[in-house]
Amino acid sequence: MAKKGLFWLLIGVYAIGRFFFPPLEFTGDSYGYACELLKGDLWNSHHILHKYFLNDIWLILKPLNIFENPLLFFSTLHLIIAIASVYVLRRILENRHWSQSRIFLAVIFVISGFGFTKYNIENEVYFYPILLSLIGSYFFEKNKKFTSAIWLGLACLFHQIHIFWLIGLLFPRDWRKGHSYFPLALGLALPVFTYFTISIVTQTNIGNLIFHDVHAGLVQTLPNLNNTLLFFVNIVRTFFQVHGDVFLFWNLWNPYYSGIAILIFIFILLGFVIYLRERRLSYQKSDWYFSYSLAFILQMVFAWYSVGNIEFMLVLPFLFVLTLRNGSLFKHSMLFTVGLILWNTTQWFIPMAKTRPNRIKDQIEIATRIIKDEYPNQLNSDTVKIFTQNAAVMQNTYEFEKLTQNKENRDSSSNLPELAFLNYNKESLESGYAMTFTHGRMNRMKLSYAQSEDFQNDSNIRYTRLYRDTGINGVLEFFRIEVLK
Repeated sequence: MAKKGLFWLLIGVYAIGRFFFPPLEFTGDSYGYACELLKGDLWNSHHILHKYFLNDIWLILKPLNIFENPLLFFSTLHLIIAIASVYVLRRILENRHWSQSRIFLAVIFVISGFGFTKYNIENEVYFYPILLSLIGSYFFEKNKKFTSAIWLGLACLFHQIHIFWLIGLLFPRDWRKGHSYFPLALGLALPVFTYFTISIVTQTNIGNLIFHDVHAGLVQTLPNLNNTLLFFVNIVRTFFQVHGDVFLFWNLWNPYYSGIAILIFIFILLGFVIYLRERRLSYQKSDWYFSYSLAFILQMVFAWYSVGNIEFMLVLPFLFVLTLRNGSLFKHSMLFTVGLILWNTTQWFIPMAKTRPNRIKDQIEIATRIIKDEYPNQLNSDTVKIFTQNAAVMQNTYEFEKLTQNKENRDSSSNLPELAFLNYNKESLESGYAMTFTHGRMNRMKLSYAQSEDFQNDSNIRYTRLYRDTGINGVLEFFRIEVLK
C-alpha cells in the first residue's frame, strides 16, 4: 500500500508542477487547434474524432467558467489524459504481477522523457490515442481481443498513426489460421468504415481523405539524409532535451544556470555508469513480445519516414516497457531517470514557463502597432501581408489572440486591417512587410552586428526598416518592402 501511495505522490507532484508551470509559448499546432475549435472548424482527416471530442467537453464545461483561457483548458485536459495513460500502463504491469518497485521504476522511465514532458501540456492530439491504445492493450492481455480491437480502432480515429499499434497487437502469430484474423478485421473495420461513410456523404475521394496531407503537399514523401539525421537526433530528444534554446537559457541566467546544467549532466552520466556496472543487461521478453515489438518497429520506421518527427516517437517508451517480462531491466536505473527528470525540468520545463525564446507575441504586438501607425485614421479592409520565418505559428497565435481578446480590445482593433503572416520566399515575395527574428542562442556578443544583411540582399526588393531591437534573445527587425518592377 505504501508503494502504491508513492506512485500517486509522484504522479500528483508531477501533474501539479506541469499544471502550474505551463509554457509561455505553445506550439503552433496548439494555437491552431484552439482557433479551429473556437471557430467550429472540427474536421481533420488524419485525426477525425480529436476536435469533436474536445468541442463536446468544452461546451459542457464552459458554463462553469473554470478556465477563462480556452487554450489552457485544452492543454490541461491533454495533461489529464497523459496522466491517465500512465495509470493504465501501471494497471497493465500490475496484471502481469510486476513488483511495485519495478512498476515505479518503469513509470519514472516513461515520465522522465523530454517527449512526455513537453507534449503532455500542449493542446495536441497525441496522448488521446495513446490512452485508447493502452486500454486496448489492457484488454488484449486479458485475452479479450474483440474488445481490444474496438479500443484500438477508436485510437486510429483520434490519430491515423495508431494503425501500427493496432496491427502490431492484432496481427495473429499463427498467420495460417483464418479465424485468428477476425480481431484484426474488426479493429481495421472501424476506421475503414468511418472513412468510407465520410467519403460517400461528402462525395470525396477516399484516397484524398486518408492521405490529405500528402495530396496537399504538406509532408515530405521522398526520404533524404535529413530523415536519418533527424531520426537519431529525436530518438535522443525523446528522452533528453538537446536544443539551441538551452544555450539561450544559459545566456539569460548565467553564470548559475549553465553550472547547474553541467552538474546535472554529470549526475546523469554517473547514474548511467552505475546502472551498467551494478547489473547484467538481461532482456527478458514478455509473453506479448512479438506483438509489441512489431508495433514498436512499425512506429520507428514511420517516424524515420516522417523526417524523424519526435511527435511520432511519443509512443515508443510505452511500447518498450510493454515488451518486457518483469521489469528487471529497470533495476538500478533510479539515478539515471531522476537525472533525466532534473535535466528536462531545469533545462526546458521551468525556463519555458518563464521565457519566450521565440518572442511570438512580441512580434505580433510590434507588427500590430506599426501597421496601426502605417494606416492612421482609416478603415482598411485589405489584408496586410507580413512575410516571416515562422509564419504558421505566428498566424495561429495571431488568430487565437483575436478570437479570445475582450470586447474592449476587440473594438479598439476593429479599424485595423487584417494581418496575414506568410512564409518568406524571395521567389514569391510581394509588396508588403517583412519581419525577421535572429536568435542569440549561442553567443550574445554576435548580437551587436547587423543580423538582416542576407535577408535584405536582393536588388529587386526595396527594404525600409521600420523597427529594430536587440536583446539577449536575439535581434528583431520589421521592414516595409516594395517589389521593384
